[in-house]
Amino acid sequence: MSVAVVSVLILGMAVLVVVAYANTPLPTKKQQDALRQESVITYANGDTLARVGTHREDIPLDKVPDHVVHAVLAAEDRNFYSEPGISPTGIAGAFYRAMTGGDVAGASTITQQLARNYWANLSQDRTVSRKLKEILISVRMGKEMKKEKILELYLNVVPFGRDSYGIQAASRAYFHKPVTEINEYQAAMLAALIQRPGYFATYGPDSNPAKQALINRWNYVLDGMVEKGWLDQTKRGAAKFPQTQKVWSDAPDDPNAGYLQARVINELEALGIDRERLASGGLRITTTFNKQLQDYTNVVVKQLKKENGLKSDIQFGLAAIDPNTGGVVAAYGGPDFRKQQFDNSFQGQVQPGSSFKPIVLATALDQGISLKTTMDGRYKRTINGATFTNDSTSENGVYNLKQMTAMSINTAYVDLGQKVQLTNVIDMAKKMGIPAKTQGLNPTYTSLPLGVIDASPVTMASVYSTFAANGKHRQAHVIAKITDARGHTVVNNENKPLEKLPWQKPTQVFDEGVAADATAAMRGVVQSGGTGTRANLGTRPVAGKTGTTDENKSAWFVGYTPELATSAAMWRQDKKGNRKSLIGVGNYSQVYGGTVPAELFKRFMLKALEGKEIKQFPPPVNGGQIAPWAKPKATPSPTATPSPTNTPTCQPGRQNPPGCQPSSPSPSITPTQPSNQDVPCNQFNMPLGCNPDLPPNGDKSWWCAKPEHRNDPACRNQEQNPAGT
Repeated sequence: MSVAVVSVLILGMAVLVVVAYANTPLPTKKQQDALRQESVITYANGDTLARVGTHREDIPLDKVPDHVVHAVLAAEDRNFYSEPGISPTGIAGAFYRAMTGGDVAGASTITQQLARNYWANLSQDRTVSRKLKEILISVRMGKEMKKEKILELYLNVVPFGRDSYGIQAASRAYFHKPVTEINEYQAAMLAALIQRPGYFATYGPDSNPAKQALINRWNYVLDGMVEKGWLDQTKRGAAKFPQTQKVWSDAPDDPNAGYLQARVINELEALGIDRERLASGGLRITTTFNKQLQDYTNVVVKQLKKENGLKSDIQFGLAAIDPNTGGVVAAYGGPDFRKQQFDNSFQGQVQPGSSFKPIVLATALDQGISLKTTMDGRYKRTINGATFTNDSTSENGVYNLKQMTAMSINTAYVDLGQKVQLTNVIDMAKKMGIPAKTQGLNPTYTSLPLGVIDASPVTMASVYSTFAANGKHRQAHVIAKITDARGHTVVNNENKPLEKLPWQKPTQVFDEGVAADATAAMRGVVQSGGTGTRANLGTRPVAGKTGTTDENKSAWFVGYTPELATSAAMWRQDKKGNRKSLIGVGNYSQVYGGTVPAELFKRFMLKALEGKEIKQFPPPVNGGQIAPWAKPKATPSPTATPSPTNTPTCQPGRQNPPGCQPSSPSPSITPTQPSNQDVPCNQFNMPLGCNPDLPPNGDKSWWCAKPEHRNDPACRNQEQNPAGT
């Protein structure tokens, strides 16, 4: 082909190019990949917990250090600021090479790379049509956009590997620090990655071909920086290939990060936001987690294991919930997510034992049954054909609801479940946070009041938060707020706005009086004579309940103050996940809820509430009436038969007809208090009607430990003769 013919062809193509250029406006729509943004998960105070998905964090050009900009230019386009752009004849030459089988890609400038990676309808295919369109758009960008704007956009969209886009995200991905803190050698390594981010290896031995190829490219970048006068030759001579982090992570040494992130992901999916949306949607998710308290869960569990000689097969769960919001403040997942992915506090399902009893108590109080109602608490009773016993043969008598809560009287509570009907107990349990599909939540199980269901520590903390919130229940959750990167409301996959999250609206499960009376009963658990005295917080008021299951396979303490509801669980399992008894573990012959779990609860709560104002519980209202089926404590006195009436009366604890009138307890069965004022009480305030101010026979140490008895003459004698003989 003669020179004249070639010239005519080029001229003709130039004319076509001019026409094509005129008909190729600068796009206005960005590529989807250019819109992809990582989602950031933060603690309640705003500190970063994790970054998930496509890592992108835009940064203005004036915030990028000069040596970082120079490294990128040295790698990709050393004449970026001085090049005049592509002339029509230059474009024609590119067209000609493409049409005659030459290099379709060619050497791409930064402007061309930005066109390819930023604008919509420009695929990554190596085709003639795509390449020509890229060139035309690049020319328009060079004429219609300032160099600084082109470079800023480029630095924020170019891929670097590790699912990171943009120089800021790359700096965090490889060096775990913002781009403002990296040096010249680190900047050169990031710039080198741009050429082949999917191939280069930044970590591992230099013998790896992918690592060696990156080192060669790194040297090319440094030499280019020297050539352009951007790097001193002395610094170039001292250059050493920088050590990168092995993996991308914002919290490489945090054993809790994996647990917290998994909890957030699960909750997002329940709200209708899938993992793809999380990875690319640029969400800003504020959690309810308090990092200081979350970290402390690991510390306190480790302390208790060491102090009590407990081995690795002993598992702990601990969850703390703010009753005013339902937010999970902290929850112990396990020793380290990188070693154990199973989350003890969210996934651990163990029987709560007697810590379920307050649900039965709330059911009774909500039916108008008074705490003064007395019940048969004999050591051994047969109910519905099944035989039940208390923990000790000394627990054998008639107790009111408050006493049988403090002393955890099994037989009386099983009977109470029958009196208020287990269908009502189950309904109450669901309202207080027990999931409807919970295994064991069955009205045919007479033993249900003894906690034969499976529940997680988070679930039990959620249940007790209802008491702490004066009868209002808020669904337990870990997400406080979700917005986009600009703080605007987002929609889920079903286009439903998530401005208001489901748990932000509480439900009134029972009235404040029921909550106050239930709290009064559970405060007795941590006071003298109760089963959970080790959970006592001193001058700070606390209420709660112990729980120990059959064969001691799990032990619990669940309690609360006005500010926080916390559950502490302990169980034992082998490597296959089979549950084993806690009898004879560590320094204990037998573990109860009032031992290690109560101590765990106490230490965590003291830390959580340290320095905070002491708040008081509302006083009990002593509401309701003594139930007609109450067990009398003494022989009833004869009474007259009440006159018949046409209006039916309401009976507490029973299904009542509409329009009934409240009734007074029948005086024929109203329990009376026996007169035993000359009889001293034992540690359990027995026998009934005893005088607690009389020194007991035998060992008086427990009695003398009370402040009101310390100066009693009997206590001075006790000091001289501790055995009491």
